[in-house]
Amino acid sequence: MRTLRRNVLAAALSAALALSVVSCSGGSGSDTERAGADRHCPLSSRAVPSCGILWGVSTRPPTLQQLQTVEAAVGRPFDFVYRYHDLNDVIPDAEERKEVAQGRLLHIAIAARDFAEPSRAGFSWADVARGKFDKALSAQARGIASLKVPVFVTFEQEANQKSKLGVVGSAADFRAAWRHLHDLYQAAGATNAVWTWVMTGSAKNLARAASLWPGNDVVDWISWNVYNQSGCHGGSVDERKYKSFADELRPFYDFVEKRGPSIGMDPHKPMMISETGSVKYINDPQLTADWYASIAPTLHRFPQVKAVAFWDSVTETCDYDFDNDPDVIKGVRKAVLDPALDSGRTVRTDR
Repeated sequence: MRTLRRNVLAAALSAALALSVVSCSGGSGSDTERAGADRHCPLSSRAVPSCGILWGVSTRPPTLQQLQTVEAAVGRPFDFVYRYHDLNDVIPDAEERKEVAQGRLLHIAIAARDFAEPSRAGFSWADVARGKFDKALSAQARGIASLKVPVFVTFEQEANQKSKLGVVGSAADFRAAWRHLHDLYQAAGATNAVWTWVMTGSAKNLARAASLWPGNDVVDWISWNVYNQSGCHGGSVDERKYKSFADELRPFYDFVEKRGPSIGMDPHKPMMISETGSVKYINDPQLTADWYASIAPTLHRFPQVKAVAFWDSVTETCDYDFDNDPDVIKGVRKAVLDPALDSGRTVRTDR
């Protein structure tokens, strides 16, 4: 029954999207949820909305059907979707082209690896910088150029993780690889690429992030990931380790503001929370819902954050899958249906 209900909702939303690629979905039809429907917030050539923020999501599986299921659950279409690729993938894939055709933007993360391989052997940042993967990367750039709308592009998201920096390459290797990829895109005519530098938001990783800044001239957006993990990576969820959205957003935001200028960073660039989510508290779903509901009022205090994407997925030890929990969905809806943060669902640019 649940599957049937969600399929019906997804089909209904798909029809609605075809009619509303430049304006916000009406949700349940209430005045609050429809308040943003008449707004029109053009995007700059670098995909910065002139008002409100862009709401995004990463789903598992990464399909249009699953995306529409999540959209039906939260009551509105998302402005962009976050997808992950390796060096040898076709970009955009068929699902991503469908998503763009319906009016959404893409955020594409390209990792220095081949997901078909059991390890990163042979996939180093230095090899990317030296041009070892130029043929595949240039083809990806041409694919992005063919979309003819802004596309957020990230090379090696969360490079400041211990599992990456010093393993896949040095900070100098990362910076060189980023700049090389930027040059390849320019040569391929992919001027619609919006370069989005994505780090982990954890305070313990800030020093490593500072060494990975590739330069103001090759970064358009500054981004990081914000999670309430509550110890889930250790195999169990402990409510005593709860961290609010504001708690977890603040360390990296302060790092950009205070440390950014000393590493040559313009701290006034637009900011994105490229992944966010809270683990689910089985015995207290309202606590999870409240975490999501707090996102909107927090963003009112951080107007430089212009985009936020939810991580709707389950890892080996952490459950961030919100679309199948009615209580948690209510919290997500309070965030994405906040009329003051609605950007009007436009993908038009001022170019």
